[in-house]
Amino acid sequence: MRYQTPFGRATGRRISEYVLGTANFGSAPSAAGLEGARAIFVTFVAAGGTTLDVSNIYQDGEAERVLGGLLGPSATPTW
Repeated sequence: MRYQTPFGRATGRRISEYVLGTANFGSAPSAAGLEGARAIFVTFVAAGGTTLDVSNIYQDGEAERVLGGLLGPSATPTW
C-alpha cells in the first residue's frame, strides 16, 4: 500500500492512497452482507489500508453500524 504524507498541513498523519468505500456494507439484497463486509474490511486492513469512506445515508445508516462492529470497542481516535 502506498501512503500520502502528511494528511492535512500539520498533522503528520499518513493515509493510504486507496480508500475503502462502505456504501455496500449492509444486509440489503444489493449489499455485500455482513460476512461479505467483514471479508472486504479484513482484506483492506491486511493490505495496509487506513482510510475509510462512510456516511449515515449508506444503507440507511446500516453501513455505519456494520463498520462500527468491525472496528470494535477499541477503535478510539488517537488525536
